[in-house]
Amino acid sequence: MDSSKTMSSRYRKYAILARLLNDEHLSYQRLSSDYLVSRSSIANDIAFIKRLLAKDNVALNFDNTGTFIGGTEEEKQKIIKRVVATMLEGKHERSVLEMFVDPGLIRMIRKTLVSKVHDLDLEVPENYLNDIILSTTVLISRGRVNKHLTPITASSLSRLLLDLDKYPVVYELLESVEQAGIYKFSQDELRYLSYVVLGNGLRFFMQDGTIPISFERKIHALIETVSEKINLDLTKDVQLEGDLSLHLYQMVLRLQADTTVINPLLSDIKKNYPSLFGIVWYALVDFATENHLTISDDEISFVTIHFQAAIERSKKRRRILFVCLNGIGTSALLSAQMRQILPDVSLIQIVSRDALSQQGLSDVALIISTIPLPKQSVPIATISPMLTADDMKKIMNKYIDVVMAQKPSLPSVCDPSMNRVLSLLRGHVYFSTVENQQEAVDYLLSTTPWQSAEAQARYKRSVFQREKLQTTYLGNGFAIPHGDPSLLETSHVSVLFPEKTIKWGNNKADVIVMLMVSKDDKQSMEPIMDLIMQGINNKDWFISKMTEVG
Repeated sequence: MDSSKTMSSRYRKYAILARLLNDEHLSYQRLSSDYLVSRSSIANDIAFIKRLLAKDNVALNFDNTGTFIGGTEEEKQKIIKRVVATMLEGKHERSVLEMFVDPGLIRMIRKTLVSKVHDLDLEVPENYLNDIILSTTVLISRGRVNKHLTPITASSLSRLLLDLDKYPVVYELLESVEQAGIYKFSQDELRYLSYVVLGNGLRFFMQDGTIPISFERKIHALIETVSEKINLDLTKDVQLEGDLSLHLYQMVLRLQADTTVINPLLSDIKKNYPSLFGIVWYALVDFATENHLTISDDEISFVTIHFQAAIERSKKRRRILFVCLNGIGTSALLSAQMRQILPDVSLIQIVSRDALSQQGLSDVALIISTIPLPKQSVPIATISPMLTADDMKKIMNKYIDVVMAQKPSLPSVCDPSMNRVLSLLRGHVYFSTVENQQEAVDYLLSTTPWQSAEAQARYKRSVFQREKLQTTYLGNGFAIPHGDPSLLETSHVSVLFPEKTIKWGNNKADVIVMLMVSKDDKQSMEPIMDLIMQGINNKDWFISKMTEVG
């Protein structure tokens, strides 16, 4: 390379990543010389790359030949897919994107696949189609430089894909790329992309596809678990069960091909629904362990959306009261006009000014009035008797304010449920020196009372069995190890602050929360996850609070 060429720090980071993905082994000294920067600058670049790889649980390894990316070709393609998806969402220079894929190839594949989907008369959601396009682009880009996938081993859930001829729609879609002269797929590549296609739209590409009853039972069990943890019964929500069965079955197909859908709203979902994300994460760790899967935060956030939608459906719709001095006909007309801009409100109730004082307002979202009213316990939108365009805007703005005010907020640490969690932690917050994950788990288990050494050993085995399949690293230095709750008779929670960060999977952890919540304890999980997610968002606050209760 031309080492005299100056480049931005961001460009350099991605340039190094691209070289590592092309299987180079790079020493700090060589990189410092290639890019004419200090070793400390290279160290910062490598730290950035390690954080990026950790999102897909891929390790950055070191040996006497230098730094290199461990893992399979599937894992490397998943990293490229994440990087390219982020670049396409944001504003990155074309030259940075070209390090990973040819932008022209993306356009060519998009044109080919969109045209074929149209010819097949399929209504595939744009985000699903975008994922298929991106996965295909990355596979072809790597295949052209002789970077090929590992053959997929069929499992009980995926044997349906061994004979592509049985699913002509899937085959036709992929064949259209070959017919356009873009690339000739191997059978292994066709099989891999078939997982991707069906993992992004089973109901669109395989009309006669059925989800096994045994899998649907697992989904029902998952809903039961989440329902218990959030203290809200969602098991009767038929739409949730159907949507989750389809989504998770597709997810399994994606994960068996070692690919995932990138969710651009991940950070927003974590921020807006932190406790629910934590509960779903906890429940899906069990699901992943049982099904031998590794589930990314992107996938967890999609499942969180399904549960949040079910929670919204479970809420009792609140009334809007309309106070009007005009006749019944005028009131009814205005009410009908308001329904046009408030379609999701089940009841707009017309009341007189005198009757308003007799109304209970606990289930009232908003009062709309054509006359001035004294202050009430709910918002009031005062409008003119003729309902002008400005009045419509005023009603909408007031209603939006009400809806936004109803968004779930994190509980106060003064809440009874939170106090119960803090009491569980009292005397179980530790500051100690541990060198690794094994020592951290041993230390925390040793501080907990056990019926016997064998009971402790059984639980410890379950902790590491779970960790082996699905890391319990949750973000911002927090690791949440936990084992089989059926092995516990009582609940305990312990927190360890190591003297220095320790390796946790492919991440670094400096807050270890050992969750030992028994199967019968249905009240502790939600406030515990509330506390942890608050801590992830504000570590200084969490450390301060733990110091108080420790």
